[in-house]
Amino acid sequence: MQFIKVGKVTDYDVIPIKSISMLGRKVGVIKRPDGSFYAIEVGCKHQGADLTNGTIKDGIVTCPRHGWQYDLETGECLNAVSSNLRRHELKIEDGVIMVSLHPIR
Repeated sequence: MQFIKVGKVTDYDVIPIKSISMLGRKVGVIKRPDGSFYAIEVGCKHQGADLTNGTIKDGIVTCPRHGWQYDLETGECLNAVSSNLRRHELKIEDGVIMVSLHPIR
């Protein structure tokens, strides 16, 4: 699996979520309260809006365009019939965050 460097762990000391563009898709790198990280698509399945610009409360993100809601941990769309957001493999090496180019599910 091919990985790309997307930042450092210290980049997430203040802001726990950031969006990156990979192969034309938005992928979010998210730091959990326990300090672990994961990566998941953050382009809304409705019209592609960047979900990191939406409202996030208790792990649920609301799309800034039309209000679709997703569970950021599972990727499940909660209020519309939609495919789920897909996860990307993430690994950390010497404080550098690396994310797989292609989703794992």
